[in-house]
Amino acid sequence: MTLDRTVVEFPREECLPRLIEAQAARAPEDIAVICGDARISYRELNGRANRMARKLVSLGVGPDVPVGICVQRSVD
Repeated sequence: MTLDRTVVEFPREECLPRLIEAQAARAPEDIAVICGDARISYRELNGRANRMARKLVSLGVGPDVPVGICVQRSVD
């Protein structure tokens, strides 16, 4: 087993959704998620995240409302 020893400083002043949006703008077709044989690009990840955000907002979820999820690991 090979360990990834890459060290990257995480920009703590930015939230994860903004970092994903920025990466989607820079390299939309780069692979963002791999799970088994399934792969999705940053463009697709950003689109899926935006759809989920719109759904949560439509259900009344706001910035300070915690949301729990329980799903099987997958690109979905």
